[in-house]
Amino acid sequence: MFSNGQATPLSVETTVNLIVNGQVVRTATGPDSETLDWVGWDVRDLAGQNARIQIVDNNTSGWGHIMADQFTFADAAAQSTTQRAHWLDYGRDFYAGVTFNNAPHNRRIMIAWMNNWQYANSIPTDPWRSAMAAPRELTLERIAGKTELVGTPVRQLQSLRQGRPFQARSSRLPEGATTLRGSGARGDTVEIHAEFRARNADTFGMHVRAGNGQRTVIGYDVDRGAVYVDRTRSGNVGFSAAFPSVEYAPLPLRNGKVTLRILVDRSSVEVFAGRGQRTITDQIFPDRNSQAIRVFSTGGRAQLQKITIWQLRSIWKK
Repeated sequence: MFSNGQATPLSVETTVNLIVNGQVVRTATGPDSETLDWVGWDVRDLAGQNARIQIVDNNTSGWGHIMADQFTFADAAAQSTTQRAHWLDYGRDFYAGVTFNNAPHNRRIMIAWMNNWQYANSIPTDPWRSAMAAPRELTLERIAGKTELVGTPVRQLQSLRQGRPFQARSSRLPEGATTLRGSGARGDTVEIHAEFRARNADTFGMHVRAGNGQRTVIGYDVDRGAVYVDRTRSGNVGFSAAFPSVEYAPLPLRNGKVTLRILVDRSSVEVFAGRGQRTITDQIFPDRNSQAIRVFSTGGRAQLQKITIWQLRSIWKK
């Protein structure tokens, strides 16, 4: 149909509203579906007030019905389907992982495309569009009484290490960020092994590919009980509104400590936390000379138990 006016998109929303004194004070909306993955609201500030729940179906076709059979008050927040999922990798850029049959010694090796269709065609690279993640070996291990799927970089990647590594031990971190100094304590292609003790800190960890106001944060949030990667200031993040992000992977401290193994490349970070039962893979696009590595602690003073940094040579043979 040709018209002088733009057509209005078909409304397919399913909505749940919380109404207090005639005003909508909370709302949850989702697409046309028989179920709405609505977790809940924090209503502590509304205690003592009368409220009603309004359920609205704006869809003019499709399911044509809504069922609401249970509302629960609880002291702890519920989790969405996404939060309840047991992710193979908690990062934004680990897509379509595949494994190989008949690998020597019955090893299960997996690789994945290091990208995300939300912004895959917009990333600031030319002429390629991303790369593959480092191959990792998958195993099942018993950890803290549970069977966990563990991923670790294949041991063949150790052949890329060159020179003597940078090493440091047992340092109580001041609040804020501290740049590591010394031979091998910076770089854009490095492998890092670090062990931290939380002590009384709220968050702690590392900045990689830091400089020029840029940094990619790889840390641990004590209150949340999770390892995280914050790439909101990792360099060029403006090419897509979906790109700046913070990813969390739940991981309890063990004896107050957390171990991180990190592969840093020119446009990516791959984090293997604990024994590899939690991984986060993210692309980053910092300036070429943003190569500093820092350790940080906030809300208190964490302890860097030990750290080893290897410089990695290129995989390309000249």
